[in-house]
Amino acid sequence: MRILLLVHGFNSLSQRLFVELRADGHEVTVEFDINDSTLREAVESFAPDVTLAPFLKRAIPADIWQNHLCLIVHPGVIGDRGPSALDWAILEGKDNWGVTVLQAKEEMDAGPIWASENFPMRKANKSSIYRTELTEAALVAVRQAIAGILTPGFTPRPLDYSAPDVTGRLRASMVQDDRRIDWAKDRSEDVMRKIHSSDGVPGVLST
Repeated sequence: MRILLLVHGFNSLSQRLFVELRADGHEVTVEFDINDSTLREAVESFAPDVTLAPFLKRAIPADIWQNHLCLIVHPGVIGDRGPSALDWAILEGKDNWGVTVLQAKEEMDAGPIWASENFPMRKANKSSIYRTELTEAALVAVRQAIAGILTPGFTPRPLDYSAPDVTGRLRASMVQDDRRIDWAKDRSEDVMRKIHSSDGVPGVLST
């Protein structure tokens, strides 16, 4: 397949997918999400079978996802929506988390689901989990999604919050107040979860 990797930055997950998908025999190219016109030119010139977005910070323009298959690699379980997925999972002490590959639509993170893969959480900082368990799960889910594209008659499932396996929900972007450490009341494990969930970006402010 011809796969266009659309990224805000060529991070560890994007690099892993680039290497593995090329090893699988796919033709893969990378396009940085600079602006709408650059993206439109990339889609027109490369003519991908699928545009895969493992690391984006804004929505794909409607005229692209309406006319081309665009899949988002979301770092959350089925039904999870929002930009702070892994942050919330760590802060809330989730035992299991996952990755969902979903189709880009008008409503963010609410498109049809092409694949998903869960993994057990460990007590570690965000970057460690992202680069290890989450990246491995994303690779599995992306390969499942590609298999679905190549399977005649395959139809992705719609997001249905009444389904028993849909455990995620829409969450707001985490802010400093959500991470704030209360040194008089928080237990040591609470403090560590707040620090781990803030690892890298944006960090946690405290005195």
